[in-house]
Amino acid sequence: MGGTRKKASRSLASILLVLAVSCTSRMQQNPEEKTERIPVAEYFSYPIGDGGPITSRRDKKDEWYDAQNFGRNNHLGEDWNGNGGGNTDCGEPVYSIGDGVISYADDAGPGWGSVVIITHRLPDGKKVQSLYGHLKSIDKKTGAVKRRDKIGEVGNADGRYLCHLHLEIREEDCPQWDEVYLGYSTERAGWLDPSDFIDSRLFKYGV
Repeated sequence: MGGTRKKASRSLASILLVLAVSCTSRMQQNPEEKTERIPVAEYFSYPIGDGGPITSRRDKKDEWYDAQNFGRNNHLGEDWNGNGGGNTDCGEPVYSIGDGVISYADDAGPGWGSVVIITHRLPDGKKVQSLYGHLKSIDKKTGAVKRRDKIGEVGNADGRYLCHLHLEIREEDCPQWDEVYLGYSTERAGWLDPSDFIDSRLFKYGV
């Protein structure tokens, strides 16, 4: 009986040690430390084009236009198309709108195709995420990115649509933070108008 008790005691001690290590590991991976690793994004720019001042306010005056605005048909983002229409923009580069860290990069399934989500930290400490949907390919799947780093190419969600880029901007209270689920919803709390967000923080080219 004494030997049995000793074995049980050692087993219990081993379990407690594992739990302690696990708890310590979780404590070390706290949200504050994760936030500190996300670079501050002071300026933003549009994810398509040659880096010039592309904006929905200049539709048809530059090489891209917003084919479906935020909120139209309960759309949670913007659909960016090349002025040539159809599939003329297939394979065009897609760039990160600002400095950040890749939070998701994978094939998100039917209706989405390949998707990248990037987390950005604003100068006031708040975080937002940018989502890039229907990509033909993904250039980078992990780590930090700079504004205008190429992250993929414009695609068609594996043939489901004509080529275009679906762009979303999400706040921290977004119910789909870090996730890919819906592109349309009557509930838009947690999503921001991408053009309004970028235009208010637009990098000033040529200065």
